[in-house]
Amino acid sequence: MPYLSLYRKYRPRSFGEVVGQRHVAQTLANAVKADRVAHAYLFCGPRGTGKTSTARVLAMALNCERGPTPEPCGTCHTCQRIIAGSALDVIEIDAASNRGIDEIRELRDRVALAPADSRTKVYIIDEVHMLTGEAFNAFLKTLEEPPAHVVFILATTEPHRVLPTILSRCQRFDFHRVGVRDIETVIRGIAEKEGIELDDKAVTMLAHAADGSVRDALTLLDQAIAYAEGAVTPEVITEILGGIDFELIAEFADVFLKRDISAALALIERVVAEGKDLRQLVGALIEHYRNLLLLRVDRRGQQALALPEEAAKRTLAQSLALSPGEIAHSLDLLAETDRELRFSGQPRLLVELAAVRICRGLEGAMPVEKEERPAGAAKAAPAPKPPEQAESAEPPAEEVSEPLAEADIDAIKRRWDEVLVHLKKARETGVAAFLRESVPVALEDGVLTLAFNHLFHHDQMVKDEKRQQALADAVEKLFGVQVRIRCRLPEAAEGAAPSAKEEKAEQGDRLQDVLSMFPGSELEE
Repeated sequence: MPYLSLYRKYRPRSFGEVVGQRHVAQTLANAVKADRVAHAYLFCGPRGTGKTSTARVLAMALNCERGPTPEPCGTCHTCQRIIAGSALDVIEIDAASNRGIDEIRELRDRVALAPADSRTKVYIIDEVHMLTGEAFNAFLKTLEEPPAHVVFILATTEPHRVLPTILSRCQRFDFHRVGVRDIETVIRGIAEKEGIELDDKAVTMLAHAADGSVRDALTLLDQAIAYAEGAVTPEVITEILGGIDFELIAEFADVFLKRDISAALALIERVVAEGKDLRQLVGALIEHYRNLLLLRVDRRGQQALALPEEAAKRTLAQSLALSPGEIAHSLDLLAETDRELRFSGQPRLLVELAAVRICRGLEGAMPVEKEERPAGAAKAAPAPKPPEQAESAEPPAEEVSEPLAEADIDAIKRRWDEVLVHLKKARETGVAAFLRESVPVALEDGVLTLAFNHLFHHDQMVKDEKRQQALADAVEKLFGVQVRIRCRLPEAAEGAAPSAKEEKAEQGDRLQDVLSMFPGSELEE
């Protein structure tokens, strides 16, 4: 017999075998038991979470020769044919390739026919959101009042694209991404049945890579088994996933902690030389810094990370060396880079800039003091307030942090990202966005000079004194020095900066050049 993929071989055959969707399985089992099965269901959720498999289990529960029963036997003639996909009365339709009104009219005509050899005809329509508007409308009446012997199960990954009139005629079940622990359990169980030697760390890597999809996890396991020709190790998983493993990500985090820009760029060079995907790298860094934030805020979250013991210890140690604000700042930079990578033709440059900004953002970070006290000991109570303070009805003054006490241009350059973060916290996000395109170049006689890369950002700062004042306030807050703001373009020192009028004229000339290449086209309009 031809080889059967693991995800097909180990599909659930009862409601109890459905993984990670207890709220769905239990409700459907109770409905079958109480003879309260609806005429139409809508199964929504990400791919690989069990929508079609659960639909087949429901079809078996309704048509099992020992039923209807919430626990189909899986061995009778009807169950076996449903498992094999050859049951005449369980019709699976791919709406992506049968999406027109003609196909739905044909379905509507067949619905009236009695079941061939079962109690109930079950129509499973996958990717139902792909039906055209006309097809949906033709389907409405049949879906609302089907014959008593018919049950419709509609499955979709995009419920927002299904017409509200369809949604209102179905019982909706939302399938969730399956948890890492549940996927690990499935992988270990199948590996044991198949006699596959599987490393615990490899199991965790597979479960994480599956991103909540049991089918994806089993597909990756199939691939790993074929590649390894023996024991499936973490190295095997790294090879088939493209090579972004925990050790590499932890090494990046260590380099960022040390503020070693040179080492960070060397790591990126290594990633590129090994042919790894830079966007996958950024995604892995985002996940790692999210873990750092969770641990920094609540150390009890260590159990929820589903990491091997050594990896969890290393992640916890890194989280304790940073403040929540520093971790959030790095996450913000990485998320911004991830968005820009989708449209950039220079991914390496974007990742290198993000690495430099993360290193610069961590400069001057104060070490986190660890609280040393015996395990189980209660935290010391705060000192009692003086009587006069306790009796005062006035609220305490807002705590003001001490300025950094460095007022030279080098210090401002080093800590420019901190200035931008401060502006964001002060709800001056727009000012921070304009200043992303600037570099502080001089501080003389109380005047801070900024060089802008683009005319637009330069003009927005020059003509708005409120923006300049917001920046001056941030500099005073962080460095303890009052400044006035001066803005210039890089060419301004040589008197070569184009005016807005000149730049617009130049853009017009370039546009005319392009239009001349396509005479009489819609581009001219």
